[in-house]
Amino acid sequence: MQQCFDHLGPVDVVINCAAISSPAACEKEEQTARAVNVPTKLLDALDLHRAAHAKEPLLVHLSTDQVYDGSKAYWKESDVCRPVNAYGRTKLEAEQLIQDRWANHIILRSSVIFGPQSPVPVSRVLFLQFIANGLRQGKPTTFFEDEFRCPIYVKDIVRVVTAFVEEPGNLQHRLFNMGGPERLSRLAMAQKTANIWDLDKTCIRSALSASVKREAVSPADISMDSTRLALRLPLVKLTSLDNALLDIEHGVASRQQGVNSSEERLGQ
Repeated sequence: MQQCFDHLGPVDVVINCAAISSPAACEKEEQTARAVNVPTKLLDALDLHRAAHAKEPLLVHLSTDQVYDGSKAYWKESDVCRPVNAYGRTKLEAEQLIQDRWANHIILRSSVIFGPQSPVPVSRVLFLQFIANGLRQGKPTTFFEDEFRCPIYVKDIVRVVTAFVEEPGNLQHRLFNMGGPERLSRLAMAQKTANIWDLDKTCIRSALSASVKREAVSPADISMDSTRLALRLPLVKLTSLDNALLDIEHGVASRQQGVNSSEERLGQ
C-alpha cells in the first residue's frame, strides 16, 4: 500500500472499493474479512502521505446497507446500526475507524449493485447475472419474496462518486445512504428482469427466506431512505431497475453491432 502511494506522489482523492462482500465468506473467516474490509493499512498509508505532502486527500469509502439489521423499511443514516452478520459488522467497524481517523471522508452505504457483466472476471456471480443465467438456461430458480433492497445501478454509483469528487464543497454530512429509487424484493427484481429482457418467467419460483438454510444471516428489509444524498446531489438522478435493464440491453446490442461491423470489414 505504501509503495503505491510513494509511486503516485501527491493524490487528491482515494476511492476505496476493496471488500470481501460475500456474507457467507465473511461468516466463515471473520478475521480475514476484517483484515480486508476494515481499511487500517490504507489509513496508515494515508497518514504517511499527509505527513510527506502536507495534504489530506478525500477518502471516498463504499460501505453497505448490511450495517442495518433489517427489522423495518427505509432506513435512515441516523438509525442505530445493529448488523446481523460478519459482513455487516466488519463494514460498520470500517465506517467507525474512518470517522475516527480521517476527517476528509465520504462514506456511501450501497445497496445491491447491479450492471452489465464485469469486464474483469470476478469469483462471485453478481445478482443480475445470477437471475439472467438461471432463466436463460430454463432452470427453475428460487427468489425470496420477503427480502427487500434498493438495488442501485453501477453507472449511478460512478455518477455519485464523480459528483462528490468534482465538487466536494462544504459538507454538512459525510455519511450517505446510496440506494436506488425503488424498494424491491428479490422476487420482484427477477420478475422485472424477465419482463424487460424477455426471459422465461415460468422458471421463477417464489419462496420465503426462512425456507432456505444459508451460511450467514441475511437481514430481511434493508431498503434505505436516500433523501440526504438526493438533497446533496440534486442533479444526479438515480435510475430505476427497468430503465437500467433497458440501458444494459442497449449497450450489449451496440457492442455486438460493433463486433459484427469489424468482422465484416476484416472479411472484405
